[in-house]
Amino acid sequence: MFWRFGYNPSSNLDALLEKEGVTLEELFDEEELLQECKSHNSKLIEFLCRPEILQQLLNTIINEHPDETKKFKYPYLAAEIFGCEIYAVSDAVVAQPRLLESFWSLLSRPAPISPLRASYFSKVNGILMQKKAGEMVEFVKTQPNSVSNILTHVGNSSIAELLLKIISLEEIPEGAGVVSWLSEQKLIPSLVERLDPNLDIETHNTAAQTLLDIIAVSYQNGGPMEQEEGGPVTLAGGNSLVDELKSEPMMRKIFGYMLDKSAPNATSSLSSGVIIMIELIRRYCSEIEQAEFQQHQFQTQLMHTARGQEYGILPSPEKMKTLAVDLNDLLKVIGEKVQDFGMLLEHPRNVVCDGFKAFSLYNFYFKPFRSKQMADTTLGRITPLGSERLRTCELFAEILHLQYLYFSSPLFERLVFGDGPEEDDSIMDDKGVDVEVISTGMESLNLRKNSVADELAGISDLLVNSKVLPMCLSLFFEFPWNNFLHSVVYDMIAKVFNTYSFTSQSSNFVPVGPDGKEILSSVDDGLSPLELKMKQVSVVFKKLVVSILVEGRLTTRITEAQRRNDLEVLQPKGVRLGYMGHLTYISDEVVKLAEKCLDDFGVDVVDLINSNDWESYLNGVLRETKDRDREALGGIRPAHTANSTASFGGKIDETDVPPLNAAPPPKNSAIGGFGQVDEGPEEMVKISASGSVEIGEDGNTGYGSKGSKDWQEGNFD
Repeated sequence: MFWRFGYNPSSNLDALLEKEGVTLEELFDEEELLQECKSHNSKLIEFLCRPEILQQLLNTIINEHPDETKKFKYPYLAAEIFGCEIYAVSDAVVAQPRLLESFWSLLSRPAPISPLRASYFSKVNGILMQKKAGEMVEFVKTQPNSVSNILTHVGNSSIAELLLKIISLEEIPEGAGVVSWLSEQKLIPSLVERLDPNLDIETHNTAAQTLLDIIAVSYQNGGPMEQEEGGPVTLAGGNSLVDELKSEPMMRKIFGYMLDKSAPNATSSLSSGVIIMIELIRRYCSEIEQAEFQQHQFQTQLMHTARGQEYGILPSPEKMKTLAVDLNDLLKVIGEKVQDFGMLLEHPRNVVCDGFKAFSLYNFYFKPFRSKQMADTTLGRITPLGSERLRTCELFAEILHLQYLYFSSPLFERLVFGDGPEEDDSIMDDKGVDVEVISTGMESLNLRKNSVADELAGISDLLVNSKVLPMCLSLFFEFPWNNFLHSVVYDMIAKVFNTYSFTSQSSNFVPVGPDGKEILSSVDDGLSPLELKMKQVSVVFKKLVVSILVEGRLTTRITEAQRRNDLEVLQPKGVRLGYMGHLTYISDEVVKLAEKCLDDFGVDVVDLINSNDWESYLNGVLRETKDRDREALGGIRPAHTANSTASFGGKIDETDVPPLNAAPPPKNSAIGGFGQVDEGPEEMVKISASGSVEIGEDGNTGYGSKGSKDWQEGNFD
């Protein structure tokens, strides 16, 4: 505690700095260097701020030291010096652009560069951008080919991280405009071109991951929801980079790469493209959910707040207009390519098939996929599904999920009809979309043509015409061990059924205006424009339901799969087929749909639902399965006795341990883990082909039904 009395011990570093001609390498060899930097040693900071020393520091990071013992230590120390956040050092570097130009020359080198040096380079630039954001943005803008140089090394995770840091500067005042500049530098087109199917797979993966990161950073940088005093709330999501990615030219280029029929790596382009599309759709869904939450909060406060007080925040009309058309270009291009994707389900490029030479309903439903390519698995040699078919199913599942979210949203009337009246009966909105005006009694609502709702409905029609969902069902049953596919197909079926169940019930729809109050309808037939629109949507989804149940033969295939599973279980070492769990979930969805909407369908659907085979399955196997699943895993909890309580956690009572060749348990003891047999007539318990427990007449279980002699001898046949 000498410092209390003015005693400041001098360090070895201070003595070294007082020497004439001290070098940077001599400082690197001092153990106290980083500690003195963190304590902001004034002599050390003055030394480090010299231009020649700064040049040596930066060169140490980007150049490899010839001495093997120093090539890792010195770059680490140089980067850590900047990591000590010494403002004077950062200011001195940024004040001399020639130092930064020399430092950024690392990106002018051919790929690949050392991952270690790239990480130090990214770290130092990140620190400089944090301390001197405005100056660093101007420097990057003035560098020739800075964006192309970054993209050359974007496969390096550290350089990709640096690109994201530059994009994130848009959220602070000093970095405003950097996203527009990146857009002018053709950042998005350059990344999209790297999805060209003639390029290698690694390039595809790098470009796709970079685009995904840009999407994530762009939406995160939207910032918190703010409301100017007396003005509407702005819920802007994404930025101009994401808008450019979602534009029709970019979408057409990406889908062109994905569906190329002759390029060597078209499958990789398709997988990367589908991942990007799914991410864009999910971000759009999250924006709708965020707006729904705001609407709910506003209406809740409206009911509990005194008149004349603030009602909280509400999604602005401008935001609703943006959401109404935000994903139009993507959905439009997908709609144009539905038939091409259907052909991929039938003829995948990465799996050579002999079957399905010419499409017909008979071939599609009854002839299995046959492939010249077989894969070795733990189940033997089987036909692979292929990434193309799986990714295609995932894309359609995401679209169906968007349809469910969109058409069941409490904001649907605002998304489709808008908020306020327009002066003319036919006008153009800010995105060039035609608008019609419909009177609802209280106010006029704008009905936009070619909105997201219209594009989604159009895609649904195309899915029906191209028989995409029956194809996905065929894949479901053809590949019993691909649980990724099973989850996707189940999600597709559930979303279609639930969307139809919701849209077919007009009581679900109560038009709500931008003020949070219900809109009174003056239409003669008693249906509001919202209800009429939803009925149109319901008709489209009814076709999808019929496509699944009739053309896809869903109920028939479920019962056939159950019989196939029963036969498989009876085989030596037989196991349940991999899709049986998902079939139970799908059957539940069919039952729920039939309970709510069976009267809406024609004879073809009613006959399938009321068939003896399906009724037998529901009342037999499905009921047994659900009853078994409701049982506790450990069975009925045993009652605590004095003996069990005393022995718990203590010594084992030897009298409770049966001898080695003991007889089997009593006849009426607990069976397995699913319950107990009540006192009553002696019966025999065995396992049926369906896996359920059956009780016979002699009271012994099927695990030793021939008596205690078989039990002792280990004969369980």
